[in-house]
Amino acid sequence: MHPGKITLVPALLLIYTATLYSRDHPCPADTSKTPCQLQAMRRLDEALELMQKHYYKKNTVQWDSLIAGARARLCLSGSCEEAYETINWCFSRLHENHSFIMQPPKAAVFNYDTTQMEEKPRLESLVGSIEGRLLDDHTAYITVPWVGTVDSAICSRVADSLQGLIARLDEKGVTKWVVDLRRNRGGNCWPMLAGIGPLLGDGVCGYFVSNTEKVPISYKDGAAMHGKYVRCQSSKGYKIKEDNTRIAVLMDSRTSSAGEIVALAFKGKEQVAFYGSPTAGLTTANTTYMLSDKSMLVLTVCLEADRTGRICEGKLVPDEIIDADDAAKRDKVMARAKMWLDLQ
Repeated sequence: MHPGKITLVPALLLIYTATLYSRDHPCPADTSKTPCQLQAMRRLDEALELMQKHYYKKNTVQWDSLIAGARARLCLSGSCEEAYETINWCFSRLHENHSFIMQPPKAAVFNYDTTQMEEKPRLESLVGSIEGRLLDDHTAYITVPWVGTVDSAICSRVADSLQGLIARLDEKGVTKWVVDLRRNRGGNCWPMLAGIGPLLGDGVCGYFVSNTEKVPISYKDGAAMHGKYVRCQSSKGYKIKEDNTRIAVLMDSRTSSAGEIVALAFKGKEQVAFYGSPTAGLTTANTTYMLSDKSMLVLTVCLEADRTGRICEGKLVPDEIIDADDAAKRDKVMARAKMWLDLQ
C-alpha cells in the first residue's frame, strides 16, 4: 500500500433518515436496531459510494447486485462490527486482493494519529529493519524496509537512514550494489523511494496509470515525488560517486505492494538485474479514504508502470528465478546475484 492524499468523506454522505433506509435498503426501518448497527449501515454506504466513484475497475462491476447483496448481508447481522467484514466481502466478490478496510485502531497507528491511539507504537512495529554492509571491496548490500506509517517525521527518518547508509558504503569505493527487497511487505512507498533514491538516480522511475491520466513517480535531490508533489524528503540528497554502477535486486513472494513499487522503480534502468522468485503480485496503486468512524478504506485506484511506461499487471518476475523457500536457497539467490555483479 502506498497512500496518496487522505480524502475526507463529505458530510452529506452521513445524513440518512428512517425513510431512506426503508426505501433503499432490503430490510425495513427497524426501531430495534441499535445506534451502532445503524452506523454500521452508514459505514458500508460510505465505502460503497467511494468504491463506485474511485475503484479502478468500476466500469466492470455489477454495482446493483453487489450493493444489494452487501446490504442484505449486513441487515441479517446483529453485529455492530459486521460492516468491516461486509466491505471486505465486497472486495472478495470483485476478486480484488489489494483493497481492504482498516479498522480505527490500525488506521490511527498508520496515520500516527496520537489523539486516537491508546499508546504510541514502538518504531520497530512501524518500520522493518535496515541493514547494510560491504560484501567485498567494491560491492555493498542494503535492505529497503517496509514502512507502516505516513507520519512525516518517521518517514523522513527512514529516508535519511537509508541515504546515510548508502553514503557510508559509497565512501568505501563501492561500484556494485545488492538491493534486497525480500522482506519488504509494503506499506508507504515514499520513504522507501526517497531513501533508495541515490541508486535510482534523478528523474522519472515509474508511473501511476488510470484511464484518464499517467502520473509520474520520480526522485530528485532527496525527494520522492508523485507528479509535482513531494511525498517524502530526505535531508541528505546524497549522490553516489560512481555513475556506472551495477545493481542486483533481490525479490521473492514476500515482496509486496509498496515493496513491488520499489522493485518496479529499478525496471528499465541500465545495468540492473533481478534475482529470486516472483513477487506477491499486488502491483496496483492504492489511495486511502477516512470514513466517519475513523476507519480507513484502502482502495485500488490505478495501475503501475515502470520508468519506460510499460504497465505491470500481476507478479514481477525476476530475470533469473531461483527457488528460495529456505535459508540455504536464499543464500543461493545472493550468490547468483553476486556472480552477475562480478562479471564486470
